Amino acid sequence: MLRFHPRLLLLLLVFGLPLSVSGFELQPLATRNLAPAVLGFGLPALGPAQVLTAGTGRAQVDFDLVSNFVEDDSLRFDGETYRLALAADYGIGADLELGVEVPFLSHQGGFLDGFIKGWHDTFGLPQGGRDQVGSDQLDYHYSRPNNEGFNLQSKASGVGDVVLRGAWQYWQNEERSASLALRTSLKLPTGRVARLLGSGSTDLALWLSGEQRIATDVGRLLIYGGGGGLLTTDGELLPNQRRNLVGLVNLGLGWQPWERLGVQLQFDGHTALYQGTGVRALDRFAGQLAFGGSFALGESTAVELAVVEDIIVRTAPDVVFHLALRQQF
Repeated sequence: MLRFHPRLLLLLLVFGLPLSVSGFELQPLATRNLAPAVLGFGLPALGPAQVLTAGTGRAQVDFDLVSNFVEDDSLRFDGETYRLALAADYGIGADLELGVEVPFLSHQGGFLDGFIKGWHDTFGLPQGGRDQVGSDQLDYHYSRPNNEGFNLQSKASGVGDVVLRGAWQYWQNEERSASLALRTSLKLPTGRVARLLGSGSTDLALWLSGEQRIATDVGRLLIYGGGGGLLTTDGELLPNQRRNLVGLVNLGLGWQPWERLGVQLQFDGHTALYQGTGVRALDRFAGQLAFGGSFALGESTAVELAVVEDIIVRTAPDVVFHLALRQQF
């Protein structure tokens, strides 16, 4: 009797993929700051510098597993957040692109604390207070004398804040090796603020995304980045401590040694969303570093993977595991 082996399926999948996927190109990683008091605002991912041509589209599913641990006198972020986002963009002609993103969020106690503590012990890294509290619990709270803080200690799930977005191809050279795109997004207050599923604000972002692609003897290089601003209303999440204008910056480097595989290093940063809190996690410049890349499953399908760390400590999640599936059509 023939027996089915999972390893055989894996080999069939890998070697059954096309050897040549000349249409596959690296794109900026779809990462952003997903800290509990930040993810409800309209901070955008950088997005490609090449706008979709008329009649073509892109669909993407993003999944982020976010592990938080920050402890301060008045604040604690201890828990895990799962974010699933469904997005679609379409080229409408005249170098224009329109799209929408719908996120689904779940805040839970999670399961990663034991693994992260063991990882820190193995490599002699500081625990940052994780070893002083119970494992796999949910405690997102910030206390203020005027009762304007928030407190979430039980599981919360639901639709987050929906984002409408667009792009315009500002400039591109004839070889399409260098590009600049002007991108914008409008975030709507559709998520419940009391459950930290939204911010209650309407946010407008405007930024430039640029890239330079270079062919070398060891593969293709991608140098990319961008910057802009986010304008927000006060909303319902700490409205008296809000900064309504936020600066955005992204920098990245990609290397594609093979036609269907590339690796990337990317920095995402932004100025503070809050002021006057005295808490580093809320009113300091925030920065995170993502290491990952993409693997082409075909001419128009790619999987994106990344691990994200708070390179500016306590301003972003402790660690994020990012996965995305992207389909061009």
